[in-house]
Amino acid sequence: MNGRRLVALVARREIRERLRSRAFLVATLFLLVAVGASPALNGFFSRETTYRIAVAAPAPPDLAGALQRAASPFGGSVRLRVVASPAAGRRALDDERVDALLLLRDDRLVFRADVDHELAAVVDTAVRTVRRHLPPEQEVTVATLELTASEPSDAEVAVALFGAVLLLTALAIYGQWVLVGVVEEKSNRVVELILSAVPPRHMLAGKVIGIGLVGLGQLVLVAGLAAVLLAAGAYDAPTSLGRNVLLVVPWFGLGFALYAVAYAAAGALASRQQDASAAGQPITITLVAAYFVGYAVLADAPNGALAQLLTVIPVTAPLVLPARSALVGVPLWEHALAVVLTVGAIYVLVRLAGRVYAHGLLRSGPRLGARAALRLTRAISS
Repeated sequence: MNGRRLVALVARREIRERLRSRAFLVATLFLLVAVGASPALNGFFSRETTYRIAVAAPAPPDLAGALQRAASPFGGSVRLRVVASPAAGRRALDDERVDALLLLRDDRLVFRADVDHELAAVVDTAVRTVRRHLPPEQEVTVATLELTASEPSDAEVAVALFGAVLLLTALAIYGQWVLVGVVEEKSNRVVELILSAVPPRHMLAGKVIGIGLVGLGQLVLVAGLAAVLLAAGAYDAPTSLGRNVLLVVPWFGLGFALYAVAYAAAGALASRQQDASAAGQPITITLVAAYFVGYAVLADAPNGALAQLLTVIPVTAPLVLPARSALVGVPLWEHALAVVLTVGAIYVLVRLAGRVYAHGLLRSGPRLGARAALRLTRAISS
């Protein structure tokens, strides 16, 4: 039997084992229900809103009344505030003292983050009404207001956080599946039977691919449902965010391949279930550290040099790139560079971890530490 068939055989075995798990089925159902029900819950808990609008002077005297009349069909109310200049209005917007800034001279309505389309419709209707009733000497062309936002929207921030947390959780959970699966097979001696028919490198590849496909399927269902809801307008967010949600899926595949191989090698160095957690601890710490460092950098300066560096480094790219793409966008060349570097890192790690995995599977006794594992790897290489 050739190598591809052996890898496929091991992968199918892993897929069957995981799909039979009640915990996996319950978790998948819970995630789908949570994502599907979130638009309904958002509408249920929403309340009547009083919109606070700043307008740069001079303002038409009947603008406040026109805004109130335009807001009444929506069941809301408007509180108008006249500011001395556009700069003063921007300060009020940044300080969250108003929800939007109306710049009549520029035909613009500026929001702090999310563009509230209901409020935009109210303001646009009121401005058109006021301009139609101006005296002839003050008549202006009735133009549609340009809508802008000065910061990333709440929806973009939510997608970035959701994607990063989902990736972190998925990589940690499925990586632990690989780790525990390897240790279980070692402790009950099943691995000796398997290795009599399957070479270690094919067993490693099949295990990572099988568990990775199960995790990828779960992520495709959850991220796909969220993207469909975004495209259908279930969330008050731009439909373009759907592609950022779906960007989580391929980067899960790359991130899982990177970390799962390391988890498998760590599992091969442990002999008992009690050692499994300690064996995988350095990898889990690296994964969590990558998340928190990426979160701190993106929160401070998403377009800074450090954020760009973390976008392409293989250890952090699976968590940082989808989040940064949702927040501020990532140039195509950074996408390409991140993919190339991550694939290269996976190749190097597969060769290195594959040797440790092959020789650690049949080893018994106490768990090897990091230094001993490195010495074993150098001995194997030589």
